[in-house]
Amino acid sequence: MKQLRAALDFILYSNIFIGVCAVALTFTNQLTVEGDIQFDVSCWFVLFATIFTYSYLKFHNSENTIPSTGHRYWAVKYIQLAKNVLLLSLLVTVCFFFQLKMKTEIILAVLAAFTALYGFVDIPFTSPKRKLRDFGLLKIFFVAVVWSVTTVIVPLRNSFVEPSMLVFLLLRRFLFVLALTMVFEIKDMKNDEEYGLKTLPLIFGVSNTKLIAQLTLFALILINLVQYFFFDISLMNMLAVNLSLLISIFCIQPLREETSELWYYFVLDGMMILQFVFVYIAAKYLG
Repeated sequence: MKQLRAALDFILYSNIFIGVCAVALTFTNQLTVEGDIQFDVSCWFVLFATIFTYSYLKFHNSENTIPSTGHRYWAVKYIQLAKNVLLLSLLVTVCFFFQLKMKTEIILAVLAAFTALYGFVDIPFTSPKRKLRDFGLLKIFFVAVVWSVTTVIVPLRNSFVEPSMLVFLLLRRFLFVLALTMVFEIKDMKNDEEYGLKTLPLIFGVSNTKLIAQLTLFALILINLVQYFFFDISLMNMLAVNLSLLISIFCIQPLREETSELWYYFVLDGMMILQFVFVYIAAKYLG
């Protein structure tokens, strides 16, 4: 039992799981546009870039603070292993980056600069020195934009996608990640309050934050319906995505301040994988 828990902790806290979630979202888009999945260079890049970014944020934050989350505790307890994951993911990310097309590299370079300002580098000309993540309400939109570009534009770089479809895919991804990011801030309420951050749960309360996130997902369900009736998207794809969104709405409801981290990291993040599974079944067996 201890070995199983250790393995689960490694998959979760080394950020392999969130990396797999990012790849699952790229597969969802490939299935929507092409009807098939291709684990190519861009997917490898998305996987390892996600692992590196989240590992660096968690590892960096654990160096000067008392471990207050599972990620930070794991990074402190297994510091050498955490360093190895960080270094390996960085090296592999760089290798796959230089195999991408020039236009994709430029987009990712701009995205990397904003990501650095988000969690690594202080914003110039600010006093006191602050990072983008220190602006509570801005943080959720930034995360949603980064995930949208990384999991939509990068994997579809070699595919011809109608502008209207691309806008739809970006909007669908943005709202989905935005809703999940909103409720994730419930988990961080105590730390955010100590640092004086103004996040949705601290401003509007836990119940209202959950309601806003659920309404965002419900709005996305309606957008998917509009996309089906007026644009080029299959019935099965629309139903598969909307079913995953309904389940996500229900999974948000039980959240409280004291909810276990595992509910956030495995269940809520797992909605990304669930959406891919539903879309895959719809494309391969029901389409």
